[in-house]
Amino acid sequence: MFWLSRPPYVRWSLAAIIVATGLVMEIAPESTTRHPFVVVDLAVGDAIDDTAVTWRDIPRGLLEPVVLPTVASRALRAGDPVLLGDGSAATNSGIPEGWWGVEVDLPAGARSGMSVKLVSATTAVDGIVIDVTDGDFGERTGLVAVPGDAAEGVATAALDTTVMVLLGG
Repeated sequence: MFWLSRPPYVRWSLAAIIVATGLVMEIAPESTTRHPFVVVDLAVGDAIDDTAVTWRDIPRGLLEPVVLPTVASRALRAGDPVLLGDGSAATNSGIPEGWWGVEVDLPAGARSGMSVKLVSATTAVDGIVIDVTDGDFGERTGLVAVPGDAAEGVATAALDTTVMVLLGG
């Protein structure tokens, strides 16, 4: 065992490497980010803003970042994290000027802010998903904004359940 004999250059080198690694790990920036958690129980439609949340450090990449203020699209209990699909990005209705909101069945993968196409036997209309609600039995419904001139046709098709929602880009 020549590396244990004197002078102990190898042992000193290993000790220096261990100390340097420890210093680098201590000085390196933490891989955490701040994320909002609800501090009061919120119902659907309640505003989620800085008064309703506390910001906690969580590991980076654990949860997708969210933009506040937002409007709750599902009931949230105190202590729940605010997730990306928990609301729309605006505290108002989010429906553009001159458009109307129509509640329709939505396919899996629909998220607030997505562009969709609503197709029925008589019409095909572009729309914007404003809000998504997951039901207790797996059904998904949501509020979709459509231009004012097409709102009646889409609402009639939605009432007859003959409207199909297409997701795309």
